[in-house]
Amino acid sequence: MKKILLTSFIGVLAVSAASAMNLTPYAAVRGGYNMTSVSNPVYDSDGNGFLVAGALGLELYSDPMFAIRGEVEYNYITAKIDSADATNSTVLANFFADIKTDTTITPYVSLGLGYGWTSIDDGEKVDDSNMAWQLGAGITYVAMDNLMFDLGYRYLNSTTFTIESPDGNIDTDIESHQIYLGARLAF
Repeated sequence: MKKILLTSFIGVLAVSAASAMNLTPYAAVRGGYNMTSVSNPVYDSDGNGFLVAGALGLELYSDPMFAIRGEVEYNYITAKIDSADATNSTVLANFFADIKTDTTITPYVSLGLGYGWTSIDDGEKVDDSNMAWQLGAGITYVAMDNLMFDLGYRYLNSTTFTIESPDGNIDTDIESHQIYLGARLAF
């Protein structure tokens, strides 16, 4: 019970501090279509799947022309590539530049950097992890002051990871193209 009260108290303080500094916290969820490419010197193929993501963020700066947001996101993608099942989990620090238009539609661009964990299973499971990064763009529809919907595209690169094989190590690139719908709720 003490932990619940302490956690609640810290949460209230964090939201109060953000409000005092004119920072707007938000929570976001995203879901959509994912196309993943796996390539190395002996294997090159694409597969389709889905993505789900959740994020906590803050609007860090806002003026009449644009706003800057920062968030921490967990992103999970899956794809069927030939006979292999591929999954990738990433934790990213994302930054967004919202270009204000004085309408309910706001275009944005995004950039993120983080870490990814990849698993490929084609009868023999291969796991590895490495740095990850993303670039994206999209539009936001402002439904209410605190509720926004996003339609976006992003390129996610889980950089190069190594597959160990009897013939030696093989450097493999994992890249994803994602189209997603999302919702953000500001507090």
